[in-house]
Amino acid sequence: MKILVLLDRFKQVTAVANALEMKQPTISFHMKKMESEWGVKLFEAKAGRIYLTNAGKMMLPYAFQISKLYSEAESKIGEWRDNERAALRVGCTDCALTALARSGWLLHYKNQSDILISIQSGDEETLNRQLQAEMLDVILCGMPSRENDDFMEEKLKSSALKLVVPLGHPLLQSKEIAAHHLYKYAFIDHTEVSLNENIALWRAMLSWSLDVKAKFDSIELILGAVSAGMGLAILPEIVLPDPAQRVAVLDLPGQSSPWSLYASWRPNYWNPTLVRRFVDSVFQ
Repeated sequence: MKILVLLDRFKQVTAVANALEMKQPTISFHMKKMESEWGVKLFEAKAGRIYLTNAGKMMLPYAFQISKLYSEAESKIGEWRDNERAALRVGCTDCALTALARSGWLLHYKNQSDILISIQSGDEETLNRQLQAEMLDVILCGMPSRENDDFMEEKLKSSALKLVVPLGHPLLQSKEIAAHHLYKYAFIDHTEVSLNENIALWRAMLSWSLDVKAKFDSIELILGAVSAGMGLAILPEIVLPDPAQRVAVLDLPGQSSPWSLYASWRPNYWNPTLVRRFVDSVFQ
């Protein structure tokens, strides 16, 4: 199947042979073998180049998928062979990644010599798509999938929303903060959808609109902006405190719904015990 994919790209047997580090007669042999097995003509030569026939073009999407799955399996087996450890690919939103870093998970993971975990970040929609496409094994984010009921899901933690202010801010001198005390301040929002939805519910109870000065997709950048006096922020307690101690944290006035962190994974993952170990270790 790789030969069909590469022939569509390069249009030359020699180029395909070089890409696969094989001899040209070997490529030609496999081309004839594919046509014999499928009982249709898949390739045709025109002006010294090789093109896919209509049957070949029909087969191309399936060849792409098979080639991709083969490469993925080859990679996983290679990781297992080289490291003798089970690999787990984890996707996290920025809030989830920060919460993971603030927890004691890293101290727990350093003793897990039989697991190779790779972590990447992304927005909630992208991570759910990557989980569906089997590009990730587990994702941590602030909302379960709204489009796929087949995922296994588990709520890991619920966290109250907090008001983040610069050190020395006048609100720190107040004995009690009311919602109307905040109308004159600018705010820095996080772009994470689930967090914005929770904050929007809180803001809906106010009789005025808060001034949002900027939106960032990074907790670190938001803390830096608050410290620099750009505005205040509303963040889940689970991503706090700031390790650099640049900001102060206050209770958010009024009624607000807690932000929840979820783990999602596919039920057909080849090693469910490994997923279970990871999920159980996140906030143990």
